[in-house]
Order: sequence, then structure tokens, then C-alpha cells
Amino acid sequence: MTDSDLAHRIRAIFLHDEPSVSIETATSLLGWSRAEMLQAIATTEIEARVGCSGRVVAIEEVVAKALELWPLEEIEDALGRHAALVLPPELRTQSLSVRIPRYQVSMLRLLAEQRRTTVGHVIARQLGYLADEHMNELSAAIPGFSDAFRWPDVEEGSKPC
Repeated sequence: MTDSDLAHRIRAIFLHDEPSVSIETATSLLGWSRAEMLQAIATTEIEARVGCSGRVVAIEEVVAKALELWPLEEIEDALGRHAALVLPPELRTQSLSVRIPRYQVSMLRLLAEQRRTTVGHVIARQLGYLADEHMNELSAAIPGFSDAFRWPDVEEGSKPC
């Protein structure tokens, strides 16, 4: 897969204007095999619902999975000027320079390489666990924190058609 293929799929996911997509479309957008999608549905990692034209997946489910799969900076780059229109302000990326021990730098680089992602994505995933652990305190102290952390919030019972 080329970078332009991934960017096209990211734009198709985040700029999608319908509330749901077919299972086949969700599979294609995420770059999964049919078996991977069926496994994700079976384990409720992805929720399929009955829609007007058969089984569908809420676009919020696909967005949430995309946020897990790809680094946010890659998603922002693919969205270009549309990122500001689609992503909540507090979810947008910002550079941060830190000083940490060299072994941690080496560790982060190795983990990112093994996972075929970026160091920022590895760190963001771990910070997500920390945020979840301190959700009440952080939500009270940081405006927009909870909304950004929970975005996209998949609504229970939303109608796919």
C-alpha cells in the first residue's frame, strides 16, 4: 500500500457524510481482510448493525478504529486543511520536546519500528491509558479533555438509515 492509498482511505473515513457504511466498505477503508473484519465483529471490537440495506457499521466505529490503527499526525496530514473541520480542537496534535533517558528513546524507537508506526503513536497510546486512569481529575481541570478523549463517541442505538 502506498502512502497516497492510505491518505485516500483516511480521507474517505473521516470525511464520510453518511452515518454508516457496509461491512465490505468498512473492511476496505481499514485495509483489512474479510477474515479480520469478521473476527473483529465476532469479538465485538467492531459492532455491525442491521441497516436499510443489510448489515452496516457506524462510521464512528470506523473512525475510532482508524484512530487506533494510524498515528494522529498521519491522519492530520492526510486530512490537510479538513483536519480543523473534522477533528475536535483538543484532539489536534501539537509538538512537545522532552528529555528522557537514552534507553527510553531506544525503547520507543524499537517499539514503533516493531509496530510499524511512529514514536508519537506509541507514546499517545500509553498516555491514553494514563488519561483513562485519571479521567475525573483531568476532565475537571482541563476544558475539552473528556470530549477529546472520548471522540468519536459512538452513540448507542443510533439509526444507520
